[in-house]
Amino acid sequence: MWATFRLRHLRTMLNTVPTSPTSPAPPRTAALLTFVLVAFAANSLVTRYVVANHLLDAYLLTVVRFVAGAVALLALTLARRERPSLTRANLWPALWLGVYAVCISFGYQHIGAAAGTFVFYATVLAGLVAHDLATRTPVPRARGVGAVVSLAGVGVLTAPGAGDVTALGVLLLAVTGSAWALYTAAGRTVTDPRAATTGNFTVLAVVLLIPVGFTVTGGPDVTVSGLLLAAAMGSLTTSFAYVAWYACQRRMSATSAGSVQLVIPILTAAGAMLLLGERLTLLFVVAALLVFAGLWIGRAR
Repeated sequence: MWATFRLRHLRTMLNTVPTSPTSPAPPRTAALLTFVLVAFAANSLVTRYVVANHLLDAYLLTVVRFVAGAVALLALTLARRERPSLTRANLWPALWLGVYAVCISFGYQHIGAAAGTFVFYATVLAGLVAHDLATRTPVPRARGVGAVVSLAGVGVLTAPGAGDVTALGVLLLAVTGSAWALYTAAGRTVTDPRAATTGNFTVLAVVLLIPVGFTVTGGPDVTVSGLLLAAAMGSLTTSFAYVAWYACQRRMSATSAGSVQLVIPILTAAGAMLLLGERLTLLFVVAALLVFAGLWIGRAR
């Protein structure tokens, strides 16, 4: 019942999240955002499960995930009798995505999951707000206040792990967040989200498959179940969620994109309670209330 209420409330909030400087999200955009946020949270849960149980090395998980995603998107392109295309426009987004993928694989080895989550989302939000300011996109005061309130909610959620940090871990997660903000911002100018994402994934998959990359891990864990989970995550909740995320960028400001992502740690924590047996805490309740309150404050007027 709690999970059903939360998803219904999320849908309601997404319908009020500003998707452009002047207009609210249409139902299609709200549905896409719901899919994206749930998929991203699912990716976090699967990654945590696979790495924690030594089913697959973190770097190899990243490789399999994005290679499977590229294969799925290329297969869809061929099934639609279209010709895959790679252009120079794919190079920068693929670079940002690659920096994100590699840094997040190694970053959490030097920082606690809770602290790393806060550093990552704080950097993403800062980067996307900066993008709006740099492009002179209006950032209403209510939207900025709402973003700060939601970020405070993530801070409350991650507070217990605030001391488990290293300078290297903070740096890697800050770079990860910056790269994801740049990748998100790049989607604001694409005309075909599926073609752009297919090209980005294809370029990244080729780079990640360079054999020298495997030597960095020093003997990765490899299990059949780990490979299958990574492939499923890549071909389903990664590839198509990334296409949907780019599609959403044309209907929302960068600040809104940064703010709405703050729901993901809440969904991930809720999923961990339901699926991994983690217990409900008062901090989680307070954090969830703050995140959703921030979205409500920052809604389109």
